[in-house]
Amino acid sequence: MSKETAARIAVRDALIHLVRANRQFREGVYDDHLLASWVMKPSEESKDDRALAAETSTKLTYTDQQNKQETARLPGIVGISKETLQSGLKLNDAREAFKQAMSEFRKLFGDSIEAIEETSDDLRENMLGGLQIQHIHFVQCYRQLKLFETPPKRIGFSWAAHHSGSVKLSANEAIDHLRKKYLASSAIQKDIQILEQMPGSETVIIKRLLSPHLRANLTWSKDIEALRKVDKDLRKLYPGQINTPLPVFVQLEKGQPLPEFNRIRPFNPAAKQERLTRSDAKLVKISENPHSRIYKYA
Repeated sequence: MSKETAARIAVRDALIHLVRANRQFREGVYDDHLLASWVMKPSEESKDDRALAAETSTKLTYTDQQNKQETARLPGIVGISKETLQSGLKLNDAREAFKQAMSEFRKLFGDSIEAIEETSDDLRENMLGGLQIQHIHFVQCYRQLKLFETPPKRIGFSWAAHHSGSVKLSANEAIDHLRKKYLASSAIQKDIQILEQMPGSETVIIKRLLSPHLRANLTWSKDIEALRKVDKDLRKLYPGQINTPLPVFVQLEKGQPLPEFNRIRPFNPAAKQERLTRSDAKLVKISENPHSRIYKYA
C-alpha cells in the first residue's frame, strides 16, 4: 500500500468517526431541551435557540448561500447535560483526529496554496464525494467547541473589530511564506524583492486584517479565580477570554439558569470600537506599497 493510499484511508476513517461523533452530540443538544439556552440569532430566523445551536455547531458542510471564505457563526450560551458534555469532548477529539489526518495527507503533496486547493478539490470530488459529503467545509470540521463542566459566573460578550492577525518570521522565512501561502501578484512580488534585499535573519511581521469577530470575557467564582492566578494549567480549563463564533456550551442541572451575560447586538460598523494600544504600535511597513502587509520594527 502506498503512502498516498494509506493517507486517503486515514482521512476517510477519521471523517466517518467525526460524522458519528457529530451526530451523537447534535442529538444530545436536542435532547437537553429542558435546559436553558440563548443564541444571537437573526430576527427573521424562526427556529428556536436550541435547535439553531444544535444545527449550526455541528454543520460540517457549506450551505447553498455560504461564501467559500465564510464559516457558520452563531454566538450564544447553551446549557447541556453531563452526558452531552462528554459527547462534546469526544467530538472535539474526533475533529482533532480528522485535522491531523488531513495534515498528514497534505504533507504528501506540499503546503503551498495551490497544492492545498488541489488536494481539497480532489478529496471533495472523489473520496468525500463517494461519501456524499463533497461540499465539506474543512474549517468547520476542525474548530473546537467551547465546553465547560463548571459554568462561568458571568460571560461578557463584546465585538473585536479592526484587528489583525500576525506572524513573526525572518526575512528569508517570509519570502518562503509568501511564495507558499499567497497567490502570485505584482504586490507580492514587490514585497519579495524588498525582502531579498534585507538581511536574511532580520525579523519581519506579516499582518492580515481580521473581520469583526465576537469574543467573550469569562468571570469565574472567587475560588477558581484565585487558583488561576497560581496555576497556569487551570487557565486553559478556565480561560479569561475566548473567541465565540459558536455557542459556549455549559453543563447545567434542570432548573439551573445560564450564567449572567449581556445580550449583545449584531455588529455595527459605525459604532466606535474601544481598544488598548497594541504592542505592535512601533511597526512600520517595509515599503510604500499600500497593499503590502509586511512590517518591520522601527
